[in-house]
Amino acid sequence: MEQHPIPQQISSYQFRLVGDMTLKQFFQVAGGALISLLIYSTNIYPIVKWPLMIFFAALGAALAFLPFEERPLSKWILAFFKSIYSPTAYFWKKEGETLNFFQEETVMPKDESIIAPHGEVVLESYLRELPTQGMGFLANLEGYEKNFLNKVKDIFASSVTPIRPTVVEEPKKEDVSKVTPKIIKPVETPVNKSFTIASKGFRPKIVIEEKPVQEEPVKETDITTKINPILSETGIGSQQAQFSLDAAPPNPPSIPNTVVGQVMDPQGKIVEGAILEIKDAAGRPVRALRSNKVGHFMIVTALQNGSYEIITEKDGLIFDSVTFETTGEIIPPIAIKAKAIVNVQSVLPNNPNQPSTVQF
Repeated sequence: MEQHPIPQQISSYQFRLVGDMTLKQFFQVAGGALISLLIYSTNIYPIVKWPLMIFFAALGAALAFLPFEERPLSKWILAFFKSIYSPTAYFWKKEGETLNFFQEETVMPKDESIIAPHGEVVLESYLRELPTQGMGFLANLEGYEKNFLNKVKDIFASSVTPIRPTVVEEPKKEDVSKVTPKIIKPVETPVNKSFTIASKGFRPKIVIEEKPVQEEPVKETDITTKINPILSETGIGSQQAQFSLDAAPPNPPSIPNTVVGQVMDPQGKIVEGAILEIKDAAGRPVRALRSNKVGHFMIVTALQNGSYEIITEKDGLIFDSVTFETTGEIIPPIAIKAKAIVNVQSVLPNNPNQPSTVQF
């Protein structure tokens, strides 16, 4: 694989003399050494000479190779002297300005362009000829538009016909002949008095036939069918949650609308590898979590305000769904405890047709 050089800033490129030493660093070291050599050649007392020589030699090396907070020492020295000699106190002096409405308005001279007497006539003729030059069909465009609009108006004017109101004659009423109702007199039938006397103490008996109920045969349910337990939704109460004693309880979240909790079995032991799915009010999955080795689960990104539901799944355990609501506040840690333990045991493992039993 071909290696490429590291890109460098072209505007501040410095020529390197030896290795990583630039030309500027070389002059700084050489300047310190030269000043030390000049001091050595003087007839100063050695007590004063040698400290000065060591100071200037170390100063040259520090200017070249000793940066402080990613800045060379020369910039710190220049910034020090600028901060000392720059002014630190400023005085404000109000300048009297006259308001605009106290000043007299200056009349601006009109820019009157000098036009020759015959110039206006030539200009008007030029402007008239300008739209028609080199335009061809577009020169008579307005005329074509007017003709087209007039034709459209004529079409609509000819198509409109006056609407005449239609008179609907009322149907003639036929003469209804008067019908005289005939009164039908009821025919009196002779009543046997002996029958009526005997029937005064007679009461009829109502006989109700009871049909035998046909018993429907009860269908035997197959033991191998899947058992879907109905889980009741439980909400988060205001009381403090009880966590497992095998591990430290989860720390409360520091960000609002974030969920932290622990998954446990019915005996209060931690559950590792439980799958947790958070759904919103519409039933859409929002987050998917997995409990760690100590049974803790946590989300980092905050949820939007609303009601949510936590559905927990783990092989061999049954959990109730937990509902909670986010209102922009800190949510206390949630303790999710399993409802029951499911143990699947096979009766006859050698016989594949033999059903298995499920114990809760």
